[in-house]
Amino acid sequence: MPHCMSLEELTSITSKDRILLYLSDYRGMDDRYELPAEITQQLIAAGTGVQRKHLSQYLSDLIQDMFVCERKAHIHGMKQRMNGYYLTSSGYAKADTLRRRVEDVVVSIRMDGNTKTLKVSDIDDSTSVHLTLSDIVREAILERQLDMSSLERVEAKKREAIEVKEQDSEIYKRALLTAWHDGRVTATERFLVEELRKHLKISEEQHRRLETEIVRRLAQDHMEFRRIYRTVLEVALSDKLISGPEEAILEGLRRVMRISRREHLELVEEVELSICGPPSGCDGDKDLQKEAMKLIRTSDEL
Repeated sequence: MPHCMSLEELTSITSKDRILLYLSDYRGMDDRYELPAEITQQLIAAGTGVQRKHLSQYLSDLIQDMFVCERKAHIHGMKQRMNGYYLTSSGYAKADTLRRRVEDVVVSIRMDGNTKTLKVSDIDDSTSVHLTLSDIVREAILERQLDMSSLERVEAKKREAIEVKEQDSEIYKRALLTAWHDGRVTATERFLVEELRKHLKISEEQHRRLETEIVRRLAQDHMEFRRIYRTVLEVALSDKLISGPEEAILEGLRRVMRISRREHLELVEEVELSICGPPSGCDGDKDLQKEAMKLIRTSDEL
């Protein structure tokens, strides 16, 4: 006979067991080159209802207990490799026991204004959408009841939750870009960014991924800025005379592109070498040296 369990008992399933129950729907992950986005931290949190700030610790515990495997891989629909999480053979054995227990539970559920009792395993067949066991447990925990109309909206609610998280992630990313815009982050900026991270419930893993992405992009941009600035310098010095407009353009470029005084001096030396050849090649050319020194004098530290 099915085991009759009150809603309160059903909602007492631990967060770790909810993760195991959720991941039990994703099998055969070991041999896959590309992993589904559903087994990344963001979607595990959305699918289980476990708060993101606690999820990392629960996953770490499950990995230590050898129930869950963590692997960095290509993720479907995402540009960069990320960590995916799936069950080990021991994890599947534990999850299958949990599944059988949950499937046999009989619960009260609101349907068309009335309250009926159903086995959890029969709820999916009573809806027009596909529900997993994890969906049913999550709804019971979040709503403190089971209502068929609410269960019908499960996919829509998960999408809404993901969209909110994506908006929060974009806000946090813009804050990181602002903090890193000059290539360094002050102590005050770091404090403010950390407070925003906590407020938006951005995980440390997501923070590291976003910050790495931003720093790499800024580094690439800066190398391109150096190349452009050097080209303009070379054109300006090619006739060994820096005019007023040329000087203003170079100064504006230097500030916009965040070229430091040290970098400016390095690039001037490169350009002199390119125009004159070895250092002795410009010994007799006082005009070029004078013009180069004019740019150095205007190049104060940013």
